[in-house]
Amino acid sequence: MFSHPLMALLVEGAYEPLILLDGERRVVAANGAARALLPETAIIGSPIDALIANPDLIDLLDCVSMHSECPEAQLVIGGQVFRARCNPIAHDGDRYLALSMQDITQLLRLNRARRDMVANISHELRTPISAIRLLRDTLSRQQANKKDREKMLRKIGRELDTLQRIVDGMHDLSMIESGQAIMKLIEMPLLDLVQEAAEHLDEQLDQREIKLRIEVPDDLVVLVDRAQIGRVLGNLIHNATKVTPKKGVIRVSGRMSLNRETVEVNVDDSGPGIPVEERERIFERFYQLDAARTQGRGSGLGLAIARHIIEAHNGQIWVEASDLGGAKFCFTLLAAESRE
Repeated sequence: MFSHPLMALLVEGAYEPLILLDGERRVVAANGAARALLPETAIIGSPIDALIANPDLIDLLDCVSMHSECPEAQLVIGGQVFRARCNPIAHDGDRYLALSMQDITQLLRLNRARRDMVANISHELRTPISAIRLLRDTLSRQQANKKDREKMLRKIGRELDTLQRIVDGMHDLSMIESGQAIMKLIEMPLLDLVQEAAEHLDEQLDQREIKLRIEVPDDLVVLVDRAQIGRVLGNLIHNATKVTPKKGVIRVSGRMSLNRETVEVNVDDSGPGIPVEERERIFERFYQLDAARTQGRGSGLGLAIARHIIEAHNGQIWVEASDLGGAKFCFTLLAAESRE
C-alpha cells in the first residue's frame, strides 16, 4: 500500500505505469504496473534516473521543471516503447511530478506491419500489372504473327492467374482470420495427409531432382480439417522445393509430444536457411525473403494463411534451423487416438 498522502493521485488499478516524483525526482509512489516495470529494488525513495537510465526521460523531466508544461516523449525501456507524459503537481507547498507511461510497443508493431503490408501489396500487384500492360502495348503496336500473339496471350493469362492467386489468398486469409472459415475436424492418419500433399508436388520434385524423405510413423493420428491441413503441408513442401538446391533433400517428419496430447510435424529443407531476425516476420502477410534465397515468386500469403489455419486448430507454428542445413518449419496438431 502507498504511504504517501498523495497516493490518491495514483490509481493502483490503472493498467499503465504511474509514478510520482518529489522535487528531487525521487519516487514517492508507484502503482502496480510501474513496480512491474522498474527493477526489483527499493523503489520508494530512489532517484528515477537510478531506476530508469534513459536520457530522453531526463530531458522530459527537465522540460517540465523549467517550463511547467506537460510535454510528451517516446521512451524505450527494457525493449518496450512507451509514450510518456509528465504533469507538475503542487500540494501543501511542495512540488511533484506525475509521470504516466503508455505502452505503445504493440501499436507501433501493428502500424509497421500495416505500412509494410500496404507496400508489399503494391509491390506484388505492380509486377503482374506492369507485365500485362507491356504485353498489351506490344500487341497493339506490332503486327505480330499468330504464333507470337498466342505466346503473348499465354503470358497475359499467367499474369492474370498471379493476380487471381493474390486476390484469392487475401480473401481466404480474411475468412480464416474472421472465423468464417469453418474447420471440420476429423481423425486422420498424419502419414496419409503428408503423402496426399506430396503427390501434388511430384512433378516439381522430379524436375529439380529433389529427394523427399517422409519419416512419419503410420500410427500417428491427428484431429484436423483435412483440406486445410493439406493446404498447410502443400504450402510448406512447395516452399521447400523453391529454396532447396537441385538434387537436394526435403524431409517431412512427425512425432508424438511427451504429453501425448499433440503431434509435432516438421518440414526440413537443405536450402540457405532463414536468418534469425526474419523468423517471426515471415508469417506476416506479404512478407518476402530476399529474392536471392528463393526460386520463383509467390503471393507472400501462404505462410500467413498457414499460421492462421494452425492456430484455428489450437496449434502453434514456428521456424528454426534444420540439421539438413536449411530451415525447419514446425507446427503442432491435436493428437487423436492412435491406430492399433
